[in-house]
Amino acid sequence: MDERILQLVGDSRFERDLYEAAMFNLEDHRNKLRFHNFAFAMRELVGHTLARLAPDDEVQKCIWWKKKPENVVHQVTRVERCVYATQGGLSNHYVMKRLGLDFSREYEDLRDAVVRLSEYVHITPQVFTLEDDDIDRLAEETIEAVAGLMACIQECRAAVGDRLSEAISDAAVHQVVGESLDAVDELATHYYLEDVYVDSHEVTRITSEAVHFKVSGTLDVTLQWGSNSDLRNGDGAEMDESFNFTCELTCETPNPDSNGLEFVDNSLMVDIGGWHDREDEWGDQLEDDAPEDQLLPIMEDPRTNF
Repeated sequence: MDERILQLVGDSRFERDLYEAAMFNLEDHRNKLRFHNFAFAMRELVGHTLARLAPDDEVQKCIWWKKKPENVVHQVTRVERCVYATQGGLSNHYVMKRLGLDFSREYEDLRDAVVRLSEYVHITPQVFTLEDDDIDRLAEETIEAVAGLMACIQECRAAVGDRLSEAISDAAVHQVVGESLDAVDELATHYYLEDVYVDSHEVTRITSEAVHFKVSGTLDVTLQWGSNSDLRNGDGAEMDESFNFTCELTCETPNPDSNGLEFVDNSLMVDIGGWHDREDEWGDQLEDDAPEDQLLPIMEDPRTNF
């Protein structure tokens, strides 16, 4: 199975099972209907996946969407769903001029592939006796067209992230510095934030209203047990530690810029899971750092000493 299509269906168990069934049908060389069954399943898969990725109400909120005459049955076309799945509410001008992207060919390829599949759903003498070479060619064209949508989504998101990369990093650092790190605060009497590093960021989704970013990085902190006077008297302890963190930012569509980045409330998460796994390690370090005549009784939590 094509990994790009698996990424496209994501966590949808139904869509994944449908894709597996389509491929199983294609590989059943004993069955003369193998391509017809594959065509039917893949056509349905595309329909369900596009409906999930691009709901009607979301598509119709976008600045690029144009209302059809009232007598048109399908107000949202298959190509428009592809556009939304790729760029959400980003304006066409932003995508084409600012990002330098044009996926119109890929959208048309997917639309044409679905239309072509429909020709094989209704079995006639003309399509019933397909040769293996024709089946292989048609199947490959179909898979490439469906997988191509995933490539469009990934390329568009990467381009948005690259364009705002510096601003995303700056905004994340600024926010983390100003946040109260409750998870870290629970580990010691006091903590001091020394450095914040942004390691990576990604666009997780683009809706009709906003682009959503997830930022990952590292915090360098100094943990302190006891007061400053305790430290001066040799009754306290300090330790330098690093923790991984994630946070989320958003930026409004249709034309995201660096000034529009906003921090998502309560999205800052600091991973202290490894801290308690290393209790023996930092317990030994605290003991080694203390003078021999002022060794602290190391317990399960150093804060119990003060």
